[in-house]
Amino acid sequence: MKIQILVVTSNARDRTRLDDLRHQPLASGAAIAFRFADSIAVATGPRRKPYPDLILLNPLRLGCAPEQAVDALAIAFDTIPIAILAEEYSPAMRRPEDAGANRTSHRTMIVLETASWQMLLEVFHTLIAAAVERRAVLQFSSNERGILEAIADGVISTDAQGKVRYLNTAAMRLIAATPQSALGTPITALMTLHDDTTLERLEHPALQAIATGQTIRLPRGTMLLRTDGTEIIIEDSTAPVVSQSGAIQGAVMVFHDVTDAHELRAQVDYLAWNDFLTGLPNRFAAQRHLNRILLEAQARELPLAVMYLDLDKFKLINDTLGHAAGDAVLVSVAARLRSCFRLIDLVSRQGGDEFVVLMAPGAGTADATRAAERVLAAIALPHEVDGKEVHVGTSIGIALYPEHGVTGETLLRHADTALHGAKIGGRKGLRFFSQDLLISAIQRKEMEDGLRNGLRAAEFELFYQPKIRMADGMLCGCEALLRWRHPEWGWVNPAQFIRSAEESGMIVPLGKWVLEQAIKQAKRWERAGRLAGPIAINVSALELRQSGFVDGVETYLADALLAPSSLQLELTESTLMRDAGGTGSILQQLKNLGLSLAIDDFGTGYSSLSYLAELPIDLLKVDRSFIHGIDHAEPRKQALLRAVLALADSMALPTVAEGIETEGEESFLAECGCTHGQGYFYSRALDAGAFEKAYLMPGGGVP
Repeated sequence: MKIQILVVTSNARDRTRLDDLRHQPLASGAAIAFRFADSIAVATGPRRKPYPDLILLNPLRLGCAPEQAVDALAIAFDTIPIAILAEEYSPAMRRPEDAGANRTSHRTMIVLETASWQMLLEVFHTLIAAAVERRAVLQFSSNERGILEAIADGVISTDAQGKVRYLNTAAMRLIAATPQSALGTPITALMTLHDDTTLERLEHPALQAIATGQTIRLPRGTMLLRTDGTEIIIEDSTAPVVSQSGAIQGAVMVFHDVTDAHELRAQVDYLAWNDFLTGLPNRFAAQRHLNRILLEAQARELPLAVMYLDLDKFKLINDTLGHAAGDAVLVSVAARLRSCFRLIDLVSRQGGDEFVVLMAPGAGTADATRAAERVLAAIALPHEVDGKEVHVGTSIGIALYPEHGVTGETLLRHADTALHGAKIGGRKGLRFFSQDLLISAIQRKEMEDGLRNGLRAAEFELFYQPKIRMADGMLCGCEALLRWRHPEWGWVNPAQFIRSAEESGMIVPLGKWVLEQAIKQAKRWERAGRLAGPIAINVSALELRQSGFVDGVETYLADALLAPSSLQLELTESTLMRDAGGTGSILQQLKNLGLSLAIDDFGTGYSSLSYLAELPIDLLKVDRSFIHGIDHAEPRKQALLRAVLALADSMALPTVAEGIETEGEESFLAECGCTHGQGYFYSRALDAGAFEKAYLMPGGGVP
């Protein structure tokens, strides 16, 4: 380090003596560079750079009053310390602040009496050491000072005792202090630091850096109590200031306000372990908690219960009342669940309408049963949403440690399996895990995988069952029925795989395949002049709710150049009533395309018949449960069938009786006014080739 000293004197002896000091060894290890000026004008002229670290002034031979010389230098060099050289002290060399010179009120004024040169040398060494310290602490020139003033981070430096030597504007703002209140004040008085969680007071990093000589960082979440009583969260880096000789001369701290970032991070941390809607722990938190209580249960040889539950037909609430109403129900359900359990039990939301409850170690079969019964009763009570009562049920599956598994993953999986068993059993109930359920779950998984592979491997085929006009026995259309021949299982029962397809969502890609194949087959028969009536296909509720369903139907028809009247869609009553408003709109769009629409399994669904007048229905298919043995059934059952047929006739809706198996059934239905029939009495479902040969070729089975 080279210390720049400006000597302002016209005394040649001053120059000689000071110039000799160039070669004097200094304890600080610093080198000295003198620049001499024989007048104030030369000293403050345009070539006054580099700026000095110290100014030595002998004002008696400069042709001006001492205080004028000092003022001129102070104006030119701002805060640079000034030492006066004199043979002896004179009142004329009074301190500028005594003379009222505001410009120099904070200058360092030292009078060096040069009569005793040895004493001058000792004092001079002290001045040089002070200049070295000043340079080391500040470590920046006036240009660099401007940079520090411009940055957003607070910068504050101290001396070796921890007293503030410098702070930039950002630091003053962050600690709510002024230069007058901060400079020379112990940094601990300006900055009180606490841990934001424990509120324990922390040692200031500047003191740690001075004591250890190491760079120090505050713990994450450190809270700064500002001088105005407010609090912020800060992050810092604090390092010691070390001279070239290795002496620690203070510390410099760079810090900034991270309150917003800290709060955002806390929010992110919260959402990482909690559900944003209900505030319950999420599935990650539940898994972590389960692993913990399993360790406790194992160590203490205690049982524990894991419950998996979801809401019955919750999607219907979203579809009919909207997602906002669905969210309100979930919040209500979460609160009721929490009230059904102890504080030591954990209730979590897994996502959607699924929840998991982890009962604390010690909870066995009886405890889990009582808790589940409380849940069933609590959830069944009406939930108020926007002033309306909403009813929802729940199904619960329970797995016990160690009876049903010893790992968290196994217990959750088995509780889920039990939940599925509860739903199959009729919903609104509870079920404990059993091996039978596991076997059923494995079979269900095999069936779902088989459906996916079967669709890819072209294992599916459409069969066609004729619809016959009872008045003359003529073919009036047919129904396309999906059949599956598995390479290992053979022909799979449609009731079995259709249910699995609906539960797994595979019904959507299967439905698209059926629609496309049926339209292509209808076009082939139309081209050959053999199409006798529309081909009907079944559409599930899940398919109908798919975005773009109507557009898809229209595209398939257009690609095949098939008249829409050649296609009929059959929908169950439950499908129509899932979302009566939305369904009505979709059906009207399909109707506008030119398709005909039929209600399948009529009489087995909703008791309200108002939808018959509101929806654009063309045909009613009477469920086979009304048809079987109707010719010799009890009078009340026969009367019910007659009422159904009379209702359809009064609304000018043709009817198709499903499942006709005997001549007696057909005769009774015809007598009651049923217009069309379908069933084994006429024919089983046939593949396309057999159907064409039997019903569409000249000389076929239909007159």
